[in-house]
Amino acid sequence: MRIIKATDAIPVEHPVFCIFGQPGIGKSSLGYSAKDPLLLDFDEGAHRAANRKDTLLIKSWADVNEIDRDALAPYSTVTVDTVGRCLDLLALDIIDANPKMGRDGNLTLQGYGALGTRFRGWITKLRAFGKDVVLIAHHKEDKDGDSIIIRPDITGRSYGEVMKSSDFVGFVYMNGKNRYIDFNPTDRWVGKNPANWKPLPIPEIGKAQSFLADLMDKGRAALGSISAESAQITQQVDDWRSAFEAYTTAEECNKALPQVTALTGIVAPQVKKLLMDRAKALKLEWSPQTKAFVELVGAK
Repeated sequence: MRIIKATDAIPVEHPVFCIFGQPGIGKSSLGYSAKDPLLLDFDEGAHRAANRKDTLLIKSWADVNEIDRDALAPYSTVTVDTVGRCLDLLALDIIDANPKMGRDGNLTLQGYGALGTRFRGWITKLRAFGKDVVLIAHHKEDKDGDSIIIRPDITGRSYGEVMKSSDFVGFVYMNGKNRYIDFNPTDRWVGKNPANWKPLPIPEIGKAQSFLADLMDKGRAALGSISAESAQITQQVDDWRSAFEAYTTAEECNKALPQVTALTGIVAPQVKKLLMDRAKALKLEWSPQTKAFVELVGAK
């Protein structure tokens, strides 16, 4: 068992990308632009895609169960097209195995629990095999009060499982004659954008054969950078905590004030609180007049 400390960076070697958009906008072709992809064709629509590469037609979850490490050895990416249909077949498999998990053809609450567990387990297995994962979905318009919000077309509680499993979620759309993908959540569509990318133009099909491969490499680097930055912040806070624990006088606390006051970002409030907590433990109080810590009267 390996426990990863808060001060250790967690490299994300195999990110999960979810891309969604209207039918015919070229999502499957984008899926084929990932690195060494195998596309799992749940929708039976791969024949319409440009830039087509190796494809496995999926008619039932039994076909998925036959995919093992050896079968995936030649590939770097598994593209699921579409993830909505994928989850539909998984739901049918759950109900077939245990009819109590369904009612009138739909999953019960217990069934949705099983769906979430099995879907997460499957994604985890693909990543353990050393594969990047692309989840493709059609888009669906939902009303949110007077507004329309666009999200991946995934039924029921399955939608939440896809959003939780995905590191990046991007919406593909047309702006004039040009295609874009936007990972930013907006008031019009959902998204997930830990890399803080701006909307990205998608080249025409003939020039986009490695578009997703390049983007996933950038996403991998961004996630690793975020983890490394988080570990560095934790280390900084721990260093300050250790220093404060050695303080025994108001003078020592006051000497640290200029450095603590100069801190910025999310480190600043954490370190300031640590200093205030140490001052309280030493029975010191803050003097607004002198802008310094002083000993409480009678504290000795």
